[in-house]
Amino acid sequence: MLDLTRLQNRLTNELEYSDTITLDKSLYENTDIRKLSPIDVSAYITRVTDSSYNMDLELKGTMVLPCAITLKDVIYPFDIKTEIKLSNDDEIDEEYVKINQNSIDIISIIWQNIVLEIPLRVLSEDIDDSPISGDGWKLIRED
Repeated sequence: MLDLTRLQNRLTNELEYSDTITLDKSLYENTDIRKLSPIDVSAYITRVTDSSYNMDLELKGTMVLPCAITLKDVIYPFDIKTEIKLSNDDEIDEEYVKINQNSIDIISIIWQNIVLEIPLRVLSEDIDDSPISGDGWKLIRED
């Protein structure tokens, strides 16, 4: 949880947050992600109105994904930069993240942005252009 009490009590109009967060493996065990490095998180939050804020968020790390052809581990680095709208207004629309009891669940925001970054397919760098075949099968053509 990221505490926004200083912003909400108007002690400041901006807040900086920086941390390295390790996500629990249970979050990604049903995804293509085999491993996820600790994530460097930096956020800069500014007041827009009395009840809304903007958060500029940057996430850096690496995930290990299976190669689409060989199933070998492929290290996939990511550097995500995004802007998140926050509000403690009860009548907010879906583009805002709701502030609950002066804090936001930073872990869920981080996870949602990482999920969006997972590519549909990755290829290992050591794949050559030779025809692909296996026990009882061979690749005739790629479409």
